[in-house]
This record gives sequence, structure tokens and C-alpha cells, in this order.
Amino acid sequence: MVLASSETIIKGLGVSPGIAIGIIHVRESGAIAVPEYALRKNEIKGETERLEKALQTAQKQISKMKVKAKAIPDAAAEEIAFLLEAYEQMLGNSRLVRGAFRRIQDDRINAESAVQAEINDIQAGFAALDDSYIAARMDDIREVADRIIRALMKTHVKPLNTVPKGSIIISEEMTPADAAQLDPKKVLAFGAVQGGAQGHTAIMACALGLPAVLGAQGLLQQARSGDTVIIDGSQGRIILNPKPATLAAFETRQVERKKSLKRLSRLRRQPSITRDNIDIQLGCNVELPIEMPGVLSSGASSIGLLRSEFMFMNRDTLPSEDEQFIMLRDIVKAMEGRTTTVRTLDIGGEKLAESITRDIGESAQSALGLRGIRLSLKKPELLEAQIAAILRAGAFGPVRILLPMVSSTLEVKRTRAIIKTVAERLTRENIAIADPMPRWV
Repeated sequence: MVLASSETIIKGLGVSPGIAIGIIHVRESGAIAVPEYALRKNEIKGETERLEKALQTAQKQISKMKVKAKAIPDAAAEEIAFLLEAYEQMLGNSRLVRGAFRRIQDDRINAESAVQAEINDIQAGFAALDDSYIAARMDDIREVADRIIRALMKTHVKPLNTVPKGSIIISEEMTPADAAQLDPKKVLAFGAVQGGAQGHTAIMACALGLPAVLGAQGLLQQARSGDTVIIDGSQGRIILNPKPATLAAFETRQVERKKSLKRLSRLRRQPSITRDNIDIQLGCNVELPIEMPGVLSSGASSIGLLRSEFMFMNRDTLPSEDEQFIMLRDIVKAMEGRTTTVRTLDIGGEKLAESITRDIGESAQSALGLRGIRLSLKKPELLEAQIAAILRAGAFGPVRILLPMVSSTLEVKRTRAIIKTVAERLTRENIAIADPMPRWV
């Protein structure tokens, strides 16, 4: 932290680029003290029923959020819909819910403390992996746990959609569900003490076009509602009570950034050909469907790598062939005739379906372990469903297949045989597939 007279500069992580100048609206953290008390044997049934009602309440809240999400920009709406689907699954038969019920029964503790104890246990297991991507997924699980606890205690956090126009939100934490409430016509940006670049909150900020800085330690001790603040999402800085000279400098940077983006926008459709007539093809890497508007607006000639892991994340069961097909088809159609290269599942730090990971252990964390195409070949039903989905999506636009972590020609030959078998099965069933067959990369 750097102090210069009344001006205070707090450094954090710039997770969504851009500069915003506005008035601080400090949001209460909403943290609650979770009660813990023992139950008598005859109280257990009533406590499990109380948890069941809280889960139903949380489900209703998520359903209302899904309706409200339709009013936000398309890219953000798509991302929050994907995230809320994951929330709904976690409110079902997830480890969090199963563990909470078990603790009520076995440990004879109240529902709030059962949920808190289970989330603490899950968090400890995630922390042992020492992976920033995993840590970001943990934020999503914690958000669901907090929602259940609040439903149990009948406490609520004041909604963010009531803030004055021109506000910049400053808070302890901004969850993805919080970000989904933000109206870009009122809120200019946000900053928070917690959070990182790989979480869904960062993705939501980019989708909404809001500059954002997370991980800004000491922010709440300095910020005051009503004061002027600058959020520099490009450099990861929050400037409280900026001096006139600082304010003028950032206003100039705002204007220059808008001009630069406008110039780049005019160039995006220009062919990328060198002076000696070499055509340079620009392809985008895509991790989540929410990134598609950026692919299209950038003028990319293809998706050079579509990571398929998003279809398997934050769920207890494997996505069916039809589910995968629908998600891939929408992406392929959006490319309007440009090639999409789909990489088959490559397990890494992601929170993937338990049915994939339960018998793998730490082997998936090693590049030479059971991961990439080796994992898929060990689970042929998994690979066959994914190949079928890719071939079916190929009927709506050109696709290519990328195999991750190949270590021998035998793996390629076995995969080719599976592709041939799957293609023959789909043809017999009169299901349209890619024609010609996808190229390999």
C-alpha cells in the first residue's frame, strides 16, 4: 500500500481490464456467525427436515436468479446460467449436502454447523492440491454453502441492484452470484479484498465489461462510501481519493483507451497478410462458452483450441452424448463456417465429475500419469460419447479433433478405431455427422 497525502493506492489483481472513475459504495460483508450446538437423539429428524427446507429455499433463490439473469448482457447471461446450473447440482445429491446430512445424524450437531464443518473439510482437501484453478472452484462451493446457511438462519444480504447510478462497489468478496446482480448502467466497476483471476467472478466482470480488481488487501480499512475512487483493472490498482492531477491523468487514459479500442475494432476484419503475401491465420483458445462473443468480435479465423473440460466441471455425473452435442453444436454454429478444433478431455486441476476422478487419484496431476488421451482410452464409454458429440456437431460446421498428452502411436491408432466405430454407428442410426470426417491436429 502506498500513501500520498489523502490519496491511497491499493494494489490487487486486475481481473477485468479498463478504467472506471466513480463514487464508492461500500457493501457490507454480510458475514454471519454460525451457531453450533448438540442435538438430542429425538431432535435429529427435525433438524434434517430443517436442512431439507433450507435446500428448497436455496433452490428457489437460484431459480429466481436464472430468470433475472436473462436481462443481463448475452455473454454474461450465458456464463451465469452455466454457473447456476452447477449451483443447482450442488444443492442436490452433492458431497456437500450428503456430508451435512451425515454430520447431523452421526455427530448430532445442528444443520448450520454441519454445513460449515463439511465445507471446511472440503476446503482443506482442495487446499492440499495447491492449485489456483482448484481454489477458484472452491469459491463456487463455498457460495452454495453460505446460501444454505443463510436459508437456515433466515438472514439475507442487501441486493446490489439498488445502488445509485455511477457507483463503484467495494466489498470483502464479490461472488459470481453477486456479480450477476450488477447493472452495468448503474455500476461502473468493482473491487474486493478476496478473489482471484481464475474464478467465475473474474469471468463475469469481463463478460459485463466492468473493470475489476480483486485480492486488494486492506481495501475495506481505507474505503468510505461517498468518496471518489479509480478502478484500474488493467494494472490492478484501486486509487482512493485521487488527487486532481491523478484524476486528470486517468481521465485522459480513459479517453485514449476508448480511441484505441475503436481503432482496433476497425482493423479486426482486415486480412492478416504479410507484405510478402503470407497469410497468417489467427485462432482463439476457448475455455468457456462465455468467451465466444470475444472470439467473434476479434475477427478470429478459427478456434484453435476448444477445451472440452467445461462440459464435465462442477457435476457429480458425466454429461450424456446429447448434452455434449448440444453444447458443441452451439459453439460450432456460432463460428459461421470457421473451423473449431475440439480437444478431447484432458483432466488437470479442474473439479470434474466424480465418476471420472474417483479411481484416478494423484495420477491425473502428472503429465506422464493417467490423463489426457490415456485416461479417455481407459474409459472408452467416455471417449465414445465425446467423439460422437464432436462428429454430430461437425454436421453444423467444420471441426477438427485434438488429442491431448499423446505418448505413443498406439494411442492414436486406438482412437482412430474408436472414431471409425462411432461414425459407423451414427450413420446406421441416420444421424448427421461431419462430412468430410474431421482432420487431426
